[in-house]
Amino acid sequence: MASPFNMLKDLDLAAANQVWRIKICVIKIWSIIIGEEKFRRPNLELVVMDELKYKPTTHAFRVFFKRETQCRSLGDINFPNNIFHFVPNEMILSHDNHHSHLIDVIGLLTGKSDIIEFTKNGKKSIYMVIELDDMKSKGKIRCTLWEDFANKLVKHMEEQPSTEFIIILQFAKFNMFKGTMGISNTNYNSTLYINADLQEVKEFRQRFIMGNDKASNQLSQIASDVSMSLEQDLISHTPYKPISELKDTTEGRIFVTIGTVMSIDTRFGWWYKGCKMCFHSLKEDENSYYCQSCDIYPNIHISRYCIHLRVSDEMDSASFIIYDKEASKFLEISASELRLKQIAKGYNKDEFPSEINSFRGKKFLFKVSVKFDDINAFQPCKITVLKLTEDPTILNLFAAKYKLSDPNIPIENSELQSLHTYSTDNAKEISSQSCEIISLDVNDDFVTPKRGIIAGVMTKKLVDVFPETATTSTSKCRKLSHDSDCSSIKKHAD
Repeated sequence: MASPFNMLKDLDLAAANQVWRIKICVIKIWSIIIGEEKFRRPNLELVVMDELKYKPTTHAFRVFFKRETQCRSLGDINFPNNIFHFVPNEMILSHDNHHSHLIDVIGLLTGKSDIIEFTKNGKKSIYMVIELDDMKSKGKIRCTLWEDFANKLVKHMEEQPSTEFIIILQFAKFNMFKGTMGISNTNYNSTLYINADLQEVKEFRQRFIMGNDKASNQLSQIASDVSMSLEQDLISHTPYKPISELKDTTEGRIFVTIGTVMSIDTRFGWWYKGCKMCFHSLKEDENSYYCQSCDIYPNIHISRYCIHLRVSDEMDSASFIIYDKEASKFLEISASELRLKQIAKGYNKDEFPSEINSFRGKKFLFKVSVKFDDINAFQPCKITVLKLTEDPTILNLFAAKYKLSDPNIPIENSELQSLHTYSTDNAKEISSQSCEIISLDVNDDFVTPKRGIIAGVMTKKLVDVFPETATTSTSKCRKLSHDSDCSSIKKHAD
């Protein structure tokens, strides 16, 4: 006789019958709030299994309850209390996609760190790092336990001391750290078992006893990650390159550079629809979205920043891209909140908020990732901002180390006068002037263009303002000395 219930493995969107009856056991349940501000609504999420022990986290579909969906509680002895699909350490260490799916891990605790406290966005948090060995001689993995999970392990070890601790982390996520794959718990899904009274733990302990001559397991102390200050990172740890050298980089590297944000490129917008699980953009499907990185079809998106800045130093300029994390920190408002403000003001989604102009005219020390992108592009490499600061103390220390000019004096590149600036200024403002008159300052050794240059159709280059003499040659940027009554021109190679 056929079962009156459908199995999870048989659910198929292509099937003619779109109504199913399923009998499941709820493994994990949690409540979250999705949506933006006034559109938020409570949402209950479940991880379930059926009696065939089908692994829920790798299922191709997500099941939604409709208003007319009927649920009732059952008592069924066919369901086991727990179900695990353990992934060996060897497979974890060779995995390369940390957003793919959730896994179950079992291992012997061989090392641990102390509880580490830190503050992020004004909120205090804690974590600890442990080391797990699955006793298969294929390597140990790093596991990060956050908040209550870290407290639970420390409390258990204090109250129930033992010669060995066998750990099960159910529904762990992959976590890449310094190029090596490990795992960590998630906020809602994960469950931590410590020396639990489970058959899987008994079998693992037996394997540990049979494979080891030592009567006990000695825990090693894992050194806490040394947190590096922003000043140390930007000045001492990361190599410096000026913008002209960044543009010539063909290898994927990380550098620091200093420059002034001259304009915002509005052609590419200022936000994108991001995945709620990661920071990658979503592709729009007919009735949902698709995240290629996570391989999921979320029904909502998260607004995230993607702002294109035109940055200039003394010698050259380039396009920098700043994404959600650093943009939110500098602007002190999330992209979602800024979009809601725009909607409330009656603006459409493509209009640039005035808040983004806060970047303009400011000098920053940037930590950037440079990756070769397109050899045929005007700028072959993609320059992504990882960190930035306008702290004058850090800027002065950086300038002193690399013998740069005073970082507190805005330096604008004469090349910018021949660049077309994509801005939201109206036509009347653009046509009002083509180039600002450059004046000599007797207190400065060199002459630089003043702030407020507006590029337009009739833009003049610096060479038009200070014509070349027979003794000089063309250069994109010139420094003029008033000691020689402007008769000699010092130049640098582009």
